[in-house]
Amino acid sequence: MIFFGSSSISCAVLGHLLSSSHELVGVVTQPDTPSGRRMIQKPTPVCLDATHLDIPIFKPEKLANNLELRGQLRELRADALLVVSYGKIIPKSLLKLTDWPLNVHPSDLPRLRGASPVRTALLLGLRETACCIMKMTPRLDDGDVLLRESWEIKTDCNYGDLEQELGNLGGRLAVQALDAIASNAVSFTPQDEAQATYCRTFERSDTEIDWGASAVEVEAFVRAWDPDMGAYTLLDDGRRLKIWKVRVGDPPPELLQDDRPATRPGQILAVGRKAFWVASGQGSVAVEELQPDNKKRMPTASWLAGNALQPGQGFVPCQSGSRCFEEA
Repeated sequence: MIFFGSSSISCAVLGHLLSSSHELVGVVTQPDTPSGRRMIQKPTPVCLDATHLDIPIFKPEKLANNLELRGQLRELRADALLVVSYGKIIPKSLLKLTDWPLNVHPSDLPRLRGASPVRTALLLGLRETACCIMKMTPRLDDGDVLLRESWEIKTDCNYGDLEQELGNLGGRLAVQALDAIASNAVSFTPQDEAQATYCRTFERSDTEIDWGASAVEVEAFVRAWDPDMGAYTLLDDGRRLKIWKVRVGDPPPELLQDDRPATRPGQILAVGRKAFWVASGQGSVAVEELQPDNKKRMPTASWLAGNALQPGQGFVPCQSGSRCFEEA
């Protein structure tokens, strides 16, 4: 088997494969990328995990029309390809190297095809998702499904948690799929194209909090960007904050001012010792963990100890709308 993967969820699947009876003969991952202030070249998580395996590791700049890579992979004589969050579409020329090009996709296909199904599931506030093993085609995530298993999304689950959970589920299903192929006990189910939806890739500009959304949506939005990018917002005095943890709920009555102005989304309703409360389009949230610019993430209590914040202040409206909640 040849493994295609790059991200943390790929590492979770790879760990299950290495513990199985199936032989891994090669790994294909994305090229090293510059990272940090000194722009040092950093390998992908999969590359770091595979370095000690004493097997070929390929980091091609491109897959399409790469005759050298195709020849190298053909020489490995793999029975199957397994692709998990590699980062690029695998061209038909590579899929034809084996009868079993498989993909681990962390969504309930045909819903949430595309590059960001885990994050999008959180942004949409889904209570349940799934992981599927499908046979790959040159098109985007439309192959017949070999295995599918549902997964409940816990109410306090963030992106890192859900990615790890679905990676472990996907790894277990991948081993089952390879076992089924080895024993010639394979049955596929076509996807229903009429039910297909697609999620898109995201940029840092997509992480701005839209306080006009409901409190439940704001809470889900914050969890969707934890722990990697962080949801951000701007105070009306210019301070920029990443918000790492919020809780849906109204402030204690004793913290509310009698002469408070009419509320608007993004307005600070009350300030306590350990949290402050912000109005949303429907309901309010308590901000319990945050991160100012050029600082580490910290409990809100620590930030409030050295920073003034008053009820009536507010966060500026989101500049680019609530597009993160859309399925495109």
